[in-house]
Amino acid sequence: MNKVRWIVLLLVVLAGTVWWLRPTSTALSAPSVKDRVNDAGTRAAALTAKSISTEDLPPEGTRSLFDHLIAQNDVLPYPFEKLVALIAKQAPEGQAPLTLLIPQGRSLLKAQADFVHPRLLLAADFQAPNTSAALGLAPRGQLFLGFVENAGEIEVISYNEAAGRFEFQLVQDYRPGGVPRIVYARRAICTTCHQAGAPIFPQRPWNETNAQPEIAAKLREARGSDMAYLGVPMSIPLSVPERIDELAEVGNFIVATQKIWVDACADSADCRKQMLKVALRYLWNPAEFDATQADAQTLRALQAKSWPSEGVAVGQKSLRNRDPLAESRGIKGWWRSLFTPKSTEPGAKSNEDLDAFDRLPKLPADLDPLSPRPPLRVLTAKDIDGAFGLASMITVPDFKQLEEAADYKLDVLLASVDHADASLFTPTPFSRVKAIKGLLAALGNKTNFGYCCLDTKELSPPVVLGVPPLKISDGSPLKNFEHYCFACHRGNPSKRLNFMAGTTEEETLANIKAKSEIRDALDWERYRNTDKANKLMPPPDSHQHKMLEESMAKNPKLLEDMRKTVPSLFDF
Repeated sequence: MNKVRWIVLLLVVLAGTVWWLRPTSTALSAPSVKDRVNDAGTRAAALTAKSISTEDLPPEGTRSLFDHLIAQNDVLPYPFEKLVALIAKQAPEGQAPLTLLIPQGRSLLKAQADFVHPRLLLAADFQAPNTSAALGLAPRGQLFLGFVENAGEIEVISYNEAAGRFEFQLVQDYRPGGVPRIVYARRAICTTCHQAGAPIFPQRPWNETNAQPEIAAKLREARGSDMAYLGVPMSIPLSVPERIDELAEVGNFIVATQKIWVDACADSADCRKQMLKVALRYLWNPAEFDATQADAQTLRALQAKSWPSEGVAVGQKSLRNRDPLAESRGIKGWWRSLFTPKSTEPGAKSNEDLDAFDRLPKLPADLDPLSPRPPLRVLTAKDIDGAFGLASMITVPDFKQLEEAADYKLDVLLASVDHADASLFTPTPFSRVKAIKGLLAALGNKTNFGYCCLDTKELSPPVVLGVPPLKISDGSPLKNFEHYCFACHRGNPSKRLNFMAGTTEEETLANIKAKSEIRDALDWERYRNTDKANKLMPPPDSHQHKMLEESMAKNPKLLEDMRKTVPSLFDF
């Protein structure tokens, strides 16, 4: 009998050990990315407010913040450090955006990142001042980039002020000698992980990032140097991922605020006016704001008339912290390695490569961003978080300008909401720019304030992921333009610079021939070292210029051949 008991006890201990060492990456894994994409229609209906588009391309007349920035600076800079510098240039004091490195992450391109070429994550964190004629740029919590050098692809999440949503974009073929294309990604793919339609980020202590000493040490070892990678130091303080975490939170609450503004107030302009009044009262003196005072109670009463019965979900942006190094250490790591299949798959090389991504070993479900996540909170009509959300979208310079226009009188400021144009309070997305301009006008400031990133008249049409690259036949004169000119003049968000657009080889060539200025831009022999040298193309600080110089050393007639493609004014 004792022998039987010992056998039973041994089996129980063995079973417990096996359970503790269980290979969770195969037993409790998330669904495939393709399954989640196919399920996107159901999720969109449940999570997205009716007035905010869920299409891949932005609504007509609207564009992403990223598109506006690139269009207004004429070109998509290369290499990546120049793109970072462009974003820094927009900041009041030129401060660089936040950046960190993730060598073993969880993105769709995770298999292309490693300790030699880690994924770089960037987040803008500034509010530019307003002027007497224009409202300042405010990308804080509204612009995020992820770059994997081995994939030659930048993933972009940036806010669309006019559409009230984040746009998901890709910069493809972003590599030496490449022809970069800015495209809008398939939204259904992006929202398999970005389930609230907003940025996501892991919880502290951020063991995947180079804020952790072990990750930083492995980066140094793999790269054989302590030198920065793409401008990012090998080691960064924990304050960097902590701030990016906060910015991702800001982005997610913008989405929730739009749901409240559009859906929770339904057709009630009075509800939206009251929400804005409470936001302004809060901004007037946040430290002494009383959530039980009369304005707040009035807002609750108005919300109760139309609040969705299922409530308003605040998206969960947080992923559980993952320690990729710990996964391979100790007896549990050894045991896991026995059961986790060794993959020879290269993984997804782009955001279109879903089959390759699905063939990679799965993460445990609780670590996988594909796993459905419950909302962070579900708001009811008793919550006034919508007002706090509006307050967070109004910048410090905005509110100072409103205070001054109201002669520093709260009652005058609140009254301006009732006097503002009724179009501000329709069931359409809240726009910080339109709201501030409308309130200033109601306060007597009739200035037609400009804003960098709203008007789309000078932008070229947006392009969606999946449109095949232009096919160019062997021997075509377009080959040279593809190598040295397409990066700036084909797919450029700026309409005036997108003059090499075209859906066919013939159409593209016709557009080039119609641009006679190209002859002068390529006449290096005549204009180099003259006062017109700045009109020569490609720009001297561009990668394409360097490539053209190298090619001209082998073929001195290269520029002449390109110029012959474009008829001159006197050709007969």
